Amino acid sequence: MSNAANKLIQAAAGNAGEAVYVEDVFSTFLYEGTGSNQTITNNIDLNGEGGLVWLKDRNNAYDHALYDTERGVYKYLESNQTGAEVSNTTHLRAFNSNGFDIGVNLQINTSGSDYVSWTFRKQEGFFDVVTYTGDGVAGRTVNHNLGSVPGFMVVKKLNSTSDWTTYH
Repeated sequence: MSNAANKLIQAAAGNAGEAVYVEDVFSTFLYEGTGSNQTITNNIDLNGEGGLVWLKDRNNAYDHALYDTERGVYKYLESNQTGAEVSNTTHLRAFNSNGFDIGVNLQINTSGSDYVSWTFRKQEGFFDVVTYTGDGVAGRTVNHNLGSVPGFMVVKKLNSTSDWTTYH
């Protein structure tokens, strides 16, 4: 083992915090639609930690639906569209300590249809969701809790039609 790698391991071992693994902060989960309210258990703590759920029907051409804990369970964005955020109480119903609850909406829970969910939990150095009010000034600084320079960012205006902007 190189000296640099050994020092890195020693520094990490000295960290007083509990180890966090990928399965603690990210999940790809497949589920079958029931047409009834259902709980998706993927063991990601969204209620206590916060994060984002991305849902997509695998059988039909419904839009992608993205929900986050900053805006709440009834608001979502469609990543394949440019429209403003949508509010709907029949979609995502709750962020839980071990996953999330979905409602009876066709876009995310048609009986007999196959779905995929991607869940990202907030975690320093991995993922964060923030909202802010734009002021039209270029070069704006937006605070976050990553503890590092972001490697990838996605920005979307919430209250009207606009393109998605990404930075890598």
